[in-house]
Amino acid sequence: MKRCPKCSRTFPNDNQKFCTIDGGLLVADQPFDPNATFRASAPLTPPSSSPPPAPPVAPRPPTQPSGSGQPDFGATIATSSSAPTAVLPKQTGPTGARTIVDQSAPPAPSAPLPQQPRAPLPQNTPSIPIPPPQAKKKSKMPLIIGILLLLLVLGVGAVAALFFLVIKPRLNEVRSAEPVTTRPTNKENTNTNSNTSVAKEEPKTEPEFVAPPNTVKFTNSQANLDGKLAEHYLDFSFYYPQDWQTDPKAGTPGANNFAKVERRLPPDFTQENFAVGWYTSKGTFAADESTFPQLVQGLSNTLANGFPEYQKVSEGPTKVNSLDGYEFRFTSVSKGTEKGDIKVWGRVIFLPTGVAGEQTGATLIMLATSLAPELSGIDDVGAKGQAPVILESFRFGKKP
Repeated sequence: MKRCPKCSRTFPNDNQKFCTIDGGLLVADQPFDPNATFRASAPLTPPSSSPPPAPPVAPRPPTQPSGSGQPDFGATIATSSSAPTAVLPKQTGPTGARTIVDQSAPPAPSAPLPQQPRAPLPQNTPSIPIPPPQAKKKSKMPLIIGILLLLLVLGVGAVAALFFLVIKPRLNEVRSAEPVTTRPTNKENTNTNSNTSVAKEEPKTEPEFVAPPNTVKFTNSQANLDGKLAEHYLDFSFYYPQDWQTDPKAGTPGANNFAKVERRLPPDFTQENFAVGWYTSKGTFAADESTFPQLVQGLSNTLANGFPEYQKVSEGPTKVNSLDGYEFRFTSVSKGTEKGDIKVWGRVIFLPTGVAGEQTGATLIMLATSLAPELSGIDDVGAKGQAPVILESFRFGKKP
């Protein structure tokens, strides 16, 4: 007889190899031990809705005579739908009576049966293992920023150390050596500059003017002067063309100008003229610079009353030979003359003597008209025609 180790069913056919219920491999059943008490286990129900077929009932072997002491193999294993019950043979007593063991009763404590392993239940769907969560990669940016900051701090420290250990000591050495090497040079430069400025302020430093032919020299004199002209007398001289005419009123009592010469077109039309007046000065251009705009405004207002259609066109610093001065220029029109409408161009220069402390400066007044063929505009006054020789030869003399 063979037995299924899974469901514990027995099969009488020794040639049968597999269980007809669960397909398990059948094994030969061990000889029955009459001294062991066991409990038949209920067959497992396969995972299907229909009940399992009933196992085949083995034929009952012939009954042994009572009192033989051999096990009764004719015991019947009864099954029911509610609780299977197995009637197992027991050793007969002297009377030959059989002991029927109900499966529902608890087994004897003397010999418990080992539990049979249960077949694993099939699963509908295979379980898919869930992969472990991957750890997030840490960003390297904080590390890079930290390295850059460290390099920056180290660089600043290196630069500071270089400055305090190398550059600053050398600067201190250079500064400590400067007074010894440069002070004499500075004194010499200061003396040279002061001498140069004095030389510029001396009127006699002007180069000697070589008079061209057909010119006449004018030298100012205070013999016939009175009033303001005598009070603000200036020693000066210039050369002018010999065909120019002098104004007999200039340089006389009550006159406004020290000198006045003019180039005329007959009978009495001005082509060019040149006059020398005076203004209150402090001697140098730098000292008079703040007062020049006021002087321009005052004299410009006076000229506007005497010249028709007067218009000031420019003002600013200028030069007369080596001396610094300040000038303004203007235009006017004389209409309805015998020569028609005549354009008038004027130029006024305030010229200090260049000597500090001198209280009088010269006012040079130049006029030109469109009747002079060499002139065509305001920029030609004192630069073209016959008047340039006067400016080139103008020199301050020594005040007595």
